[in-house]
Amino acid sequence: MALTHRIQHPGGYLKAVITGAQTERFITRCAEEGIRMWQIRRRNETTLVCYIELTEPEKLKSMLKETGSRIRILDKKGVPFLWRSIRSRLGMAAGLFFFLALLFILSNMVWDVKVNGADPKLEEQIRSLLKNEHLYVGSLEFFVPTTDRLESGLSAKLTNVTWIGVSQDGTRYQIDVVQKKYPKKKETTGPRNLVATKRAVIHHMFVETGQPVVESNQFVKPGQILVLGRIGNEKDPKFVSANGKVIGETWYQSETAIPLKSRYTLYTGKSYTQHRLVFWGWSVPVWGFKTKPFKSCDQETTRKPFRFLIWELPISYEQILYREKQTVVRSLKENEALIEGKETAEKKLLSELPADSEIVSSTIEDKRTESGKLIVRSHYIVYENIARPQPIDPAAERKNLKEKE
Repeated sequence: MALTHRIQHPGGYLKAVITGAQTERFITRCAEEGIRMWQIRRRNETTLVCYIELTEPEKLKSMLKETGSRIRILDKKGVPFLWRSIRSRLGMAAGLFFFLALLFILSNMVWDVKVNGADPKLEEQIRSLLKNEHLYVGSLEFFVPTTDRLESGLSAKLTNVTWIGVSQDGTRYQIDVVQKKYPKKKETTGPRNLVATKRAVIHHMFVETGQPVVESNQFVKPGQILVLGRIGNEKDPKFVSANGKVIGETWYQSETAIPLKSRYTLYTGKSYTQHRLVFWGWSVPVWGFKTKPFKSCDQETTRKPFRFLIWELPISYEQILYREKQTVVRSLKENEALIEGKETAEKKLLSELPADSEIVSSTIEDKRTESGKLIVRSHYIVYENIARPQPIDPAAERKNLKEKE
């Protein structure tokens, strides 16, 4: 007896060989108990091959015993057997998954950060700044800014650096630094005079060594000797290194233009970040789904490719940072513009003068409005050190003194 069509079952089923003297009775009992069988083929009088639905294994065993039959399983099919097979291999699959995940993380981790050309103190400062930017050994490369942003950030914060470059080779970063080399200030320690650097009226003097040859309220010209590096009489002179400060009253003029109306673009401090995954050029948002978070903003995009071992995958992590900005219109009255112009002009003047210089008075000589700007011309009286050292040749000085005699 054979059934040629196959019945699909959501559960499990067996392909089995049934042997025994009462195989027909076994088939009848399965039909009575609701156990489905299909594709039944007889090999001989005591043997048949069939598919049996596996719903109640204990009932099937009871009927085999009742009919004196035996079963030999040729194959097992269906969800229960598949799930049992998967469960038996679940540990291996989980281990493989975690191994690949670990390889992926290690492939996208920063393994080395080298700093070349910096002294130990500067290198420590650079590494501290890089750590604030998430760049250090062990950090994930996805969160590290681009090399351009790293360069601009370090250049802005390191004032004692002439040039700094950031390069990336896979998961390794290299920071090349050229430090500023300040020339050592050459001090004239031998015999010297102190001479005037500019036209001025002497206000007061602090002379440590040397012989003053000018006095307060005296007008001096550039190059004029202020403190002589020669002491004693002319027949037996002694030459010393003149030292001290000569504070003179000097005069400056400046012209400053201040816009009465100006427009500024300022960041408000608000920002919005989108995180995306890019697959073969297709961008899929992961977090941050607003398309236009602010009415007016600047956009910064950082894209980091995923790596696996030495290969770069066609998948990237993309971060888009939106910074809100606003345009501010500032209008100044004439008195406000005058105050701002005075402060600006004084700061500029003091930056060009020797240290410890002091502006003692300022006078507005002229002011006018042109093309929406207030133009102010001012006059300043300044107290500053006008002395600079000038070396002395003792042999030449002695010769001159003898010629005078």
